[in-house]
Amino acid sequence: MPRGILAASLLGVLGSIALLPARAGDLRAGAGKVSITPAADEFPYTAPGERPFVGIHDDVYARALVLDDGHKRVAVVLVEVTKLPDPPGLLKAIAQEIGVAETNVMVAASHTHDVPLVFFHEKEPNVLQAREIARLTEGALEAVRQANAQLRPARIAFGRGQAFMNVNNGEQAGLTSGYDPQGPSDKSLDVIRVEAMDGRPLALLVNYATHAEVMFRSATKDGGYEVSGDLPGAVSRLLETQAGAAPVVLYSAAAEADQHTLFKSQQPAGRLPAVDEGAGGWALLDVQARRVVEAALSVLASMPPGVAQAQIYAAAGQVSCPGQRMRMDRTSGKVTVEDTPPVDIPLSMIRINDIVLAGVPGDTASAIGEKFKSSSPVAHSTLISMANGGLGYLLADASYAHPGHAVMGSPLKPHCALPAIVDGLVRLIQPQ
Repeated sequence: MPRGILAASLLGVLGSIALLPARAGDLRAGAGKVSITPAADEFPYTAPGERPFVGIHDDVYARALVLDDGHKRVAVVLVEVTKLPDPPGLLKAIAQEIGVAETNVMVAASHTHDVPLVFFHEKEPNVLQAREIARLTEGALEAVRQANAQLRPARIAFGRGQAFMNVNNGEQAGLTSGYDPQGPSDKSLDVIRVEAMDGRPLALLVNYATHAEVMFRSATKDGGYEVSGDLPGAVSRLLETQAGAAPVVLYSAAAEADQHTLFKSQQPAGRLPAVDEGAGGWALLDVQARRVVEAALSVLASMPPGVAQAQIYAAAGQVSCPGQRMRMDRTSGKVTVEDTPPVDIPLSMIRINDIVLAGVPGDTASAIGEKFKSSSPVAHSTLISMANGGLGYLLADASYAHPGHAVMGSPLKPHCALPAIVDGLVRLIQPQ
């Protein structure tokens, strides 16, 4: 990346940093959970060129965690939607709800592809989309209200394990099979546990790298799609019913731009013809969710005791990369590239003692996530994709060798995203 762009972009990062409080305080925490499931009278919901959504397989939710150390209060909100339809508006509303700066709020989409808003790409929503956006916004606000009203003395702990349920999607190698067992794939599973002083669990945050599209475009009922939280929803629901977990489980997508689940209900054509498993796909979802839950419970079983004294710190800024738009002629396969204005990439960070939540506003490549974790000055650093925005694909250079879906959906030129994002996040964590 041109040195001048990086230097200029980091001014936005450095300009937003607040100093750490002088001392730690007693941690307080609260959690909330609110359904944002579409209403029954919204079905069937049909987008152009798509089968209709005909009903609901499982409810979708907004979940919130609020933390306070006596000096600073922060909120982490996870919404089961593909991407946030109005990130600035939602950030502002949540910040006003609990009386904090927008810097102190991180709101992320779980990236489920099984909700009607998955097909919302326009600037202006239609009537049904507007209802969904309003329900999402109010659900997120109510979850934050619940969490804020339930603040109580708490402890926090971090654990990291592995879950063998994701696989590289093959695009970097030019494959169309939907998976590449030799491609880069981060199996890390991060778990943050928040509990009351008597040991009673309050909330978990689970972070894992995979797209949430096991059931995407799978016709499961009456020839149409059904609403579902997909993998994030299934993992959260399972953990919320386990005695050793917590009643509120926030599932966030790690660096998942090039990561898929091992199995999807709709299989692309290869040497075998394409197939849609239909309602049978729900079993695939359950099996894979159980694998992640087993891994999370294993991490919980080996986690250290929580810490009750906390020092909370939040920061936000942005980096910038040169922009481009790539197009492919479907007949000839010829790719053309058009230069576009530089793209600002908002970054956010919440730090609680030696735990860091770093937010990136798009589908972030696994190479970026792994580089960030190895570069972070704080060992317990977690990257959350689809946070405070929805820019599209943010990729490492290797992905551009074989332009596919992700590269076509990226607004950035190569040679920028990885160094800019990693350096920007590191500077948020440890300002120079």
